Amino acid sequence: IDASKAHWQEAEVDVLLHHLIENRAAGGDGGNFQLSTYNSAAAAINSNGTITTMGPPKMGKMVKTKWTSLKKIFHQIETYRNMSGFHWDNVQGAGI
Repeated sequence: IDASKAHWQEAEVDVLLHHLIENRAAGGDGGNFQLSTYNSAAAAINSNGTITTMGPPKMGKMVKTKWTSLKKIFHQIETYRNMSGFHWDNVQGAGI
């Protein structure tokens, strides 16, 4: 594992998403948060005693990159899900 790169565990993503949901007003309609919100999300992840972080402690820039990636994946799934003739299941995915 590269010690300089963020490695995200499911529990860390859960903390990130819950933090952004709690602070969604700061993101406006587009979910574009300020660095201060990403920094506070990083602090919430790093201070969570039940998570053993892999790699370096999360920082605001890492959190922003992860959030951008999650939004991109979400929009790709929404595009696929809304195509006629294609199936999407929230548990099984596309089933391909």
